Amino acid sequence: MFARVFIAFFMLLVSCPLFLMQAEAITIPKEHILVFERNTNTNYVCYDINLEGGKLNQKEPLKPYWVLGHETRIEGLTFLDRKMAFGVKVVKAKENEAIVHLTAYKGLHIRLCQHKGKWVGLVKIGARELILRKMFAQMKPPMNVKCEYVEIQGTDIKTGAEVRERITPE
Repeated sequence: MFARVFIAFFMLLVSCPLFLMQAEAITIPKEHILVFERNTNTNYVCYDINLEGGKLNQKEPLKPYWVLGHETRIEGLTFLDRKMAFGVKVVKAKENEAIVHLTAYKGLHIRLCQHKGKWVGLVKIGARELILRKMFAQMKPPMNVKCEYVEIQGTDIKTGAEVRERITPE
């Protein structure tokens, strides 16, 4: 009796198309306004421009989402992610430009605009204006709730030089 049940179950598994399908690889856009990484794991947050009918969405100019598990899954931000760390707050918005900041760091304003026909996020670091590419947060072990520093990476808009600046939270 057990052998019959086992064979029937095995045949059901083999014949079921869900078990025969292979996981599809996800396609992540290559052009992000910003990628935010941390030292805690390989997951990262992408921020992409949010256009509606070719115009900047003034209420939500950036679409943030998680890329998880070595780029095998995409998920939206949780309520806590949006409210405590990775959410985006709009400071000011016009038709083709917006000024925003990340929830966790109100001191870094990101100006979303077009530069040479491409949407970018511009930040001022000292006297320089950078096209923002990446932020990296070094968290303090063992709990990984306090930030040791944030590294900002971008391109100097005047010289084209790649720039890295480290900011230490106060």
